[in-house]
Amino acid sequence: MLATTLLAVLVGQNWVPGPEGIPVPENEPFGQKGTPYTAPGRLFSVEVPAGWGVALKADDPNTVEFQGVGRPGNATLQIRRLPVPKGAHPRQLLLNAIDRRLKKLPGFKVASRRDTTVAGQKAAAITGSYSYQGNIQFPLVLEEVYVVVGSDAYVFHFECFEPVAGNLAADVNGFYVSFQPRPTGAQPGPFVPKAPEETLPDPDAVPF
Repeated sequence: MLATTLLAVLVGQNWVPGPEGIPVPENEPFGQKGTPYTAPGRLFSVEVPAGWGVALKADDPNTVEFQGVGRPGNATLQIRRLPVPKGAHPRQLLLNAIDRRLKKLPGFKVASRRDTTVAGQKAAAITGSYSYQGNIQFPLVLEEVYVVVGSDAYVFHFECFEPVAGNLAADVNGFYVSFQPRPTGAQPGPFVPKAPEETLPDPDAVPF
């Protein structure tokens, strides 16, 4: 699992501490509708599938990370907001990511590139694989999806151990189809710090 400084987030009343203290939905069997989650500042909302936990990075308020703590393959999915000029195109963001990051991953191979839609907006997606820390015996599959909404770009970054990727397809698709940018009526939180010395974020403040 990706190393990160975590600030735990609890939503509603069906969330309980899971592995490593990361909140997960309580008694929610696989295949059921996900548990609603709204990011700080009402940045976006999604439905979190069963077996997934939610964590905020205390040192990176731009990113919310979802961790498959009850799912196979060390799965993680991050949703990050980036400011972009109006008129920015998802394809250009994808090409920049390939040139600046993805092609530098050990043994990176592109499986597919495609145009798609997320929340009714044009999006661009790439699926590929690479060798974790150069170890060909530990291949990871990744998928990135770029969607632009006004002056906001949202980047979805999913990774897991390649042999179990097919088992997680429905979970990942659930994030995509339930995603809503800047929901107006949703109530974020309540937010509970993982450690007593950590401070609570302001649920109504957009932190970037």
